[in-house]
Amino acid sequence: MNEYQAITALLDLRVEACRDKDIDRLMSLYSPDITYYDVVLPVQFIGADAVRRNFVRWFDEYDGPIGLETHDLKLATGADVAFARMLHIDSGARKTGLDDAVWIQSTVCFQRTNDQWLITHEHISLPGKWPVMSS
Repeated sequence: MNEYQAITALLDLRVEACRDKDIDRLMSLYSPDITYYDVVLPVQFIGADAVRRNFVRWFDEYDGPIGLETHDLKLATGADVAFARMLHIDSGARKTGLDDAVWIQSTVCFQRTNDQWLITHEHISLPGKWPVMSS
């Protein structure tokens, strides 16, 4: 498997783990010293424990699975580092009663150590002019 295939497979696992709200499978894809930026306070999450808590908070917003579709994936790979950016449609039945889907932009950085790719940096943002979609 080449670097491009390895990173796309990891991104697919990331989306599947989010859809299933499988925190252990999801966190197995992240480096222990991950730096993660999100659209919720405190905005910056450093280390696997902080990122885990943030994902659990996000998972708990939904009744049932999370809809997460990847669009416009752009990927650059090297021997031991890779960079991906993409759009996601985030949807699902929220506990607040809202069923709207929103576009989010994700930038993900990877590093290979001891033949294992892990996510070392992730940045989530809300694109300014993207329409909110109704489910």
